[in-house]
Amino acid sequence: MGTFNFKKFITLSGKVGPLVLYATKEGKQLFRTYTKPANPRTPRQTAHRARFGLVNKALSPLNNVIKQGYPGEKNAYRTLVGKALREAVEGEYPHLVFNYGKIQIARGQLPVPPDVQKEYDASTRELHFSWHPHPAATPPCGSHNDKVILVCLHAAEHPEVITLHAGNRDAGEATFTLPDGWQAGHTHCWLYLNSHDQQAISNSVYIV
Repeated sequence: MGTFNFKKFITLSGKVGPLVLYATKEGKQLFRTYTKPANPRTPRQTAHRARFGLVNKALSPLNNVIKQGYPGEKNAYRTLVGKALREAVEGEYPHLVFNYGKIQIARGQLPVPPDVQKEYDASTRELHFSWHPHPAATPPCGSHNDKVILVCLHAAEHPEVITLHAGNRDAGEATFTLPDGWQAGHTHCWLYLNSHDQQAISNSVYIV
């Protein structure tokens, strides 16, 4: 590798014949010999790429939701991708399945309500959610006016995500009508809480 200090002159970048030229932020001009990337497509690499592609396809629609659910954590999405690769991909290649129940889209210290449930009414295409409305008796205990956030993902060929502000903790229930084209079997839902002053957040709960 050769080194030039072009800080006071010009900088070059790109590929010239067998050389790749680039400049560092200090102004040094570097070059190296171009090497064609190896891509042997071994069975192990092919399986890993399939797992990684499945995880990205599953999580990318939730990118903005995850940013809101992990306030102040810049690498939350990247961290969840790694966790999903280890825990949420089930089966053996090429028969891989993504388990959305292993994904936590929000994380915090606010206690989540117990007994979170959902029921689907096929006649009205409504999902009915319910939870215990009373906050915990011991710290951190939460408040009756903690805000309930419901996140619904339709994991189809063209995925869609809807975030619902479903009232306060003390409401104890909420209803969501599936949009046209949504199928109940492909709809995944999470619930988490945000304090009324937006200073605290809870872990998310995947609703079975």
